[in-house]
Amino acid sequence: MNWTGNSAAALECANRSHRENDDQERQAICFRTNFAQSQFSTGTRMRMPNPPHHREQVRQRIIRSAHQLFNRHGFSAASIDDIMAGAGLTRGGFYSYFQSKSDLYAEVISCFVSGKLEGADFADKASVRSAQIIRDYLSCQHFEDVAASCPLIGLPNDLSRSDQSVREAQEAALRMMIETFERGMTASAQPARQCAIALTSLCIGGMVIARAIEDRALADELREATMAIALKLGSWA
Repeated sequence: MNWTGNSAAALECANRSHRENDDQERQAICFRTNFAQSQFSTGTRMRMPNPPHHREQVRQRIIRSAHQLFNRHGFSAASIDDIMAGAGLTRGGFYSYFQSKSDLYAEVISCFVSGKLEGADFADKASVRSAQIIRDYLSCQHFEDVAASCPLIGLPNDLSRSDQSVREAQEAALRMMIETFERGMTASAQPARQCAIALTSLCIGGMVIARAIEDRALADELREATMAIALKLGSWA
């Protein structure tokens, strides 16, 4: 038996097998690399799932950013780009949350007013809550905190330039305030609806005028006088 010849043949066979295995491994590595690059370039790579409530959290970030910018600059001057940047996002994601800037503005108004009036519809607490709303609305803190204040304070500037959805949201917020005050009226405050409408006008109008005054002492005097009259009108003084 020719061991030398057989050994050489076996060695060549083994080397050929190793080369084939190496080629297959290189092809596999190349395929995996190309596949990963393809996923990266097309955006189809696997992503970690978003945590629960992620979408609602992002939506609330947009609303908070919009609230501040609408208050500082008004509805018309606040751009979608700036609103999304304030929320740490890009403009491209805006329309997956809101149909338009007007839709967002309506949501800002609704969230603010409903949040402030939450709990005021319980009969045994409505009068106390209504009085507190007046004190909070006409407070020094609300006066100074322009970015986080009630969007309805900008109503005189925004209403005439807004589209129908914004006007409807503003009117709905006004009705919510009126109804809240009406539920909180004591028996001596009659007629209840007229008093509630007057209280809503005093709160918003008083803050609008106070914000427009350059003289801070006069602005504070106006706020405090408006608050005193409003509490007396509701029989909460």
